[in-house]
Amino acid sequence: MTLNVLICTIDEGILKVPDVLLSPVEGVSWVVSMQYSDKRYLDFVPVELKSRSDVILTYLEGRGLSRNRNNAIDHSIGDILLMGDDDCRYTESALLEIIRFYEINPSYDIVFFAAADYGGMPLKYYPSTLLSFQQAFKEGFYPASVELSMRRGLGLHFDTRFGLSSSLLCAGEEDVFIHDALRAGYNVVVYPMTVVRTDRNTTGSRFLSDRQVQITKGAVFRYLFGTPEAVWRSIKESGFYFIHQHVNPFPILYNMLRGIWMLQ
Repeated sequence: MTLNVLICTIDEGILKVPDVLLSPVEGVSWVVSMQYSDKRYLDFVPVELKSRSDVILTYLEGRGLSRNRNNAIDHSIGDILLMGDDDCRYTESALLEIIRFYEINPSYDIVFFAAADYGGMPLKYYPSTLLSFQQAFKEGFYPASVELSMRRGLGLHFDTRFGLSSSLLCAGEEDVFIHDALRAGYNVVVYPMTVVRTDRNTTGSRFLSDRQVQITKGAVFRYLFGTPEAVWRSIKESGFYFIHQHVNPFPILYNMLRGIWMLQ
């Protein structure tokens, strides 16, 4: 089996991509999808990306991280796809272990692996053993894109209403993607093998300070659970921050309800 690592970047971020790539590894290749807001950024593409036979370089005008990820998926050729960003770091052994895991587990369609920060500390909670996504979610796991791998050809794409630089909602694309995958009947599991190191700061960490993140969470609740339960979860979410962090819950609830309304 072969593996494509899908690296999505925009504008001058392309200058960071050579630091992501490893020396050539048998069975591993890289799909680099570069969005650009202005054609002048096309001149920034490093020569080493154009000259390597194990790099597929593709371009996409405009913004929207979900659009960019979909473009990378559409240009992939490997049996297995691993989502990545221009600040990720990999090892040869980890990428080869991903291939081996899929080879010995043919019934798994989508696998979430584990991620660590640059110091080697886990980004968040991971289960101690392999679990179905549904069980891991009940135990406190939530998905991140750099953990996401899947078999090519599943016919799944990211909902472009969600994700950084989308026209509506700034995050939540992973939750929506997995909801669609489970609804389509795919076998999704979480396996706590660390395969990538990356930046610890995420969009979700800005929940209290960024009203757009609050709006997005309400919309995600609506997509996943329907309107009545989304409203109830929004009330509980805002109440949690009032009880545990003494934050005024009403602006949070208002913004989450806005997100629910936006997705009607």
